[in-house]
Amino acid sequence: MNLEQVLTPDSVSLDLTLTDKPRAIAHAASLLASEAGMPSDVVEGALLAREALGSTGVGGGIALPHARLHRLAKTHAVFLRLLSPIGFESNDARPVDLVCAIIAPDEPSAELLTAVSQIARVLRDQDKTAALRQSHDASEARAILVGSNGG
Repeated sequence: MNLEQVLTPDSVSLDLTLTDKPRAIAHAASLLASEAGMPSDVVEGALLAREALGSTGVGGGIALPHARLHRLAKTHAVFLRLLSPIGFESNDARPVDLVCAIIAPDEPSAELLTAVSQIARVLRDQDKTAALRQSHDASEARAILVGSNGG
């Protein structure tokens, strides 16, 4: 799976003023729904149902909300950089300012796990997360995430 196809140029939003976890998930769901051509409430419900199983805040100021959806044709991801960190019940109790939300088809495949793993690998790199936190625009942030050198 290619992150460049999963994380489109329109799916990166920087310096959002979202004040809490439910608003961040709702915003991510709205963007994902638009990308996938699905109702926003369906995507949000799936992300919240997964979140109810345990926080997707992975530490280091990063959250990776994700869900599988019935009748979804392909995997989609969005990246949000928040202006101010928010509580996300992360395993290290650190507030989150980088959110990468992913939805994938609900079928027997490793597509969701592959997407989460690839994005987590990028976000574990402290140099890349520092660059993401200081990137000037969405195309620069996307380039960091997908591993290309240009927008």
